Amino acid sequence: NYTFPEVKPSFEKARLSDEEAKEIPWGVKRVNAYSAWQYTTGKKVKVAVIDTGIDFNHPDIKPNYKGGYNVVDPSKPPLDDNGHGTHVAGTIAAVKDLKGVAGVAPDAELYAVKVLNSSGSGSYSNVISGIEWAFNNKMNVINMSLGSKYGSDALKEAVKKAYETGIVVVCAAGNDGGAVNYPAAYVPYTLAISASNSSDKIASFSSRGPEITFIAPGVSIYSTYKDGQYKTLSGTSMASPHVAGLSALVVGLGVNSPDKVKEVLIKSAVKLPNLKDTEQGNGMIDAGRIYQVVNSMR
Repeated sequence: NYTFPEVKPSFEKARLSDEEAKEIPWGVKRVNAYSAWQYTTGKKVKVAVIDTGIDFNHPDIKPNYKGGYNVVDPSKPPLDDNGHGTHVAGTIAAVKDLKGVAGVAPDAELYAVKVLNSSGSGSYSNVISGIEWAFNNKMNVINMSLGSKYGSDALKEAVKKAYETGIVVVCAAGNDGGAVNYPAAYVPYTLAISASNSSDKIASFSSRGPEITFIAPGVSIYSTYKDGQYKTLSGTSMASPHVAGLSALVVGLGVNSPDKVKEVLIKSAVKLPNLKDTEQGNGMIDAGRIYQVVNSMR
């Protein structure tokens, strides 16, 4: 049962004031997120950022931060001591306030699940504990901008369980230019995301392969950073949260199964010319199409 806001669909691109445009980083513009905001901003959608934690005091994050868990040291809050998780969180749901940056789903609820230490490394057992926290706390979307060349049965089982409990699991494909890393490679339980640059080419570092579900902006991405800062970073780590934010926009329209969310995103995606399917999967998602696609599936 999908619920729809009472608005007439507009098929033209949303217009932005100069001030609004300035706040939106190029990647968020590229996926056309603002064209969906008249229908959905991710309100009441719970997104778990399984990463290095989040700077939940950051002015662009604080209004949307709702809690979390520190797997690395359960006695402490999941505050980001690396910067990576905060950068990811900003792309997903930095608030729209004409200051700093705006995320893809600017009203989504952010939860920090700290599974990586201050140097950005961690164990599969920590990641698994983080995923378990996410399904025990009824998250709608998980973003995992992390991975390894090697899989693990226990990790696959945790990802599968998250998917079966109704969570959209979005993962960075990896940055070694080779095969898709784990957990991203655990399709169909995951959405595996490769990285594009501003010329719609695949980033040279991006992992690729038949598991890729979508491509998203991942080069020179400006977002929030620890200690209230902002920073420009590149990686499939930066591509994945664009799709986590887009997933939150879809869930915000009442679509609540991972398979249905994936179907909406596929129907909203556009294949990029001159890229192989192993590089882009179903292509680049255009958020301006989401509302109409969901409407047509009712």
